Amino acid sequence: MASARIFGILLTEEGMAELELPLKEYWSDGPAGKYLYCKEATPDRAFFHAVIECRNKEDGSAFEAEFYIPNRFVKVVMSGLERKHIGFVWPKD
Repeated sequence: MASARIFGILLTEEGMAELELPLKEYWSDGPAGKYLYCKEATPDRAFFHAVIECRNKEDGSAFEAEFYIPNRFVKVVMSGLERKHIGFVWPKD
């Protein structure tokens, strides 16, 4: 059985400026900038389809959110078997 991969989508400065309000609850900060930590990330014509695992702040329940991000807002997508394998997601000291 293959291990599930995880993805990180690093957004451009233009992407962060444009998507700041709708994505503020979903992004993480890293040394290389703001990124989305995703369960899936797939190019889909003019967009990147991303699936993000989330927690409801009110009751702690888990849910998946799907996003379609314009390709022009994506700087790089990286994947790995663990979060630490994504190059712009360095562990905190």
